[in-house]
Amino acid sequence: MTGRPALVRTAVTVLVFIALEVLCLVMIANNSVVQRYKILGEIRETQASLWQRTSEIRSYFSLKKDNRALVQENEDLRRQLSLYEALASQPDSVFHNLQGSYSYTAADIVKSTRGKQHNYLLINKGSRAGITEGMGVVSPNGVVGIIDAVSDHYAYVISFLNTEQSISARLTKSDHFGLLRWEGVNPHKATLTEISLYCGAAVGDSVATSGHSSIFPPDIPIGVISKVKPVSGLYLSLEIDLFQDFSSLRHVYVVANDDREEIEELIEEGGGQE
Repeated sequence: MTGRPALVRTAVTVLVFIALEVLCLVMIANNSVVQRYKILGEIRETQASLWQRTSEIRSYFSLKKDNRALVQENEDLRRQLSLYEALASQPDSVFHNLQGSYSYTAADIVKSTRGKQHNYLLINKGSRAGITEGMGVVSPNGVVGIIDAVSDHYAYVISFLNTEQSISARLTKSDHFGLLRWEGVNPHKATLTEISLYCGAAVGDSVATSGHSSIFPPDIPIGVISKVKPVSGLYLSLEIDLFQDFSSLRHVYVVANDDREEIEELIEEGGGQE
């Protein structure tokens, strides 16, 4: 029996000691500026350590996403390689398409917009580099726009991300073609219309320029079908995921059709229009 009161007294003594220690720390923090900042410093150091650990954990779990991004980047680089090699082998950043009468001039974007309905780009090549109104602008990932105005050293480009812009595009699997247009909402998607119901289009099929224009050469990759929608039982409307990410666009190529003037004169003489 005598052991139990002693145990109780010991427990009470320990609790009182802990309480007094806590009280001392509070009093020191409240009455000593130096001690207060020391304690706060320890707390902040602990927080910083916890934040660093949290950041490391988040980085670990984002590795899978980063790997997917690297795979996509490698695919994009492979798509660009053939065009860059052709460019590097020619003087003055100008080269000719071996399959047709098109020549390309490299240019850098100095200003651009993406968040409007009628977007534009400004590039650092103008009339002194042989650039004229109506020329097409492309990248290794697709169509970028059309030259609208030119000065000596610069050119104003109407972006493909413009609700008033449309180009002729075809399904690479079946050669059916229609008009490709940006709808003014998602900068990564466009709509290909006036496609036959019987073209056999399917999600994942690729889309490229048709060549039915004096502006853009054929077979420039544009994107892939992400959705197929019949319209009024007459034709298909295809949602296209664009290869080109306009937010990362820095370098472009101005494409000139060396036979464009002859083609347009012939069309005009025939009473038609392109």
